[in-house]
Amino acid sequence: MQTNLKCCLLLLAGLLSVLHTAAQGRLKFFNTCTGSSNYRLTNGDTVIIQCDSSLLMNSRNFSIYQSAYQQYRKGGNSSEILRSYETLVQQQDSMIANGQQDYTNLKLQFDSLFRSSIASLDRTSRDIGIVKDTLNNVSTQLNNTNIIIGDAIKQVNQARKKSFLDKLYWGIGGLGIGVAVTAIIAAAN
Repeated sequence: MQTNLKCCLLLLAGLLSVLHTAAQGRLKFFNTCTGSSNYRLTNGDTVIIQCDSSLLMNSRNFSIYQSAYQQYRKGGNSSEILRSYETLVQQQDSMIANGQQDYTNLKLQFDSLFRSSIASLDRTSRDIGIVKDTLNNVSTQLNNTNIIIGDAIKQVNQARKKSFLDKLYWGIGGLGIGVAVTAIIAAAN
């Protein structure tokens, strides 16, 4: 176990030193399979591991391993290593718990958004139904109004024809009476 820990720390040290010289956002190859190397990775880097296994650590986990290794080198016992391991496990458990809490919060927000979306769709559907009914009522009233207007136009046209014929009959009657009266007066003279 001590040899593995030393190899891991050496691997990390090598990884960090090599990665420090590389630029951000580049393609990095990890091909030192028989030793330990440090690579400094930054956001956006792509790492291609050309070995069957590798160990990657962030700075927080590295500091835990480093402190355990230093305690071991100072003559510490294996209980310190176990405490460091417990610290690492506790950190990972808290990360998992935080992730679970974040997931639960996001799920609650999504469910709330889903329910409010469904409620909005239901309201919109009801409103569309009301507008459709209103449009049908307006359409029926317009059709009835068109029928009434058509009947009124027919009555007005019939009244005009009757009025014209009445005037014509009165005019012809008056002309006939005027001719008759003139003929009677002319015959009397």
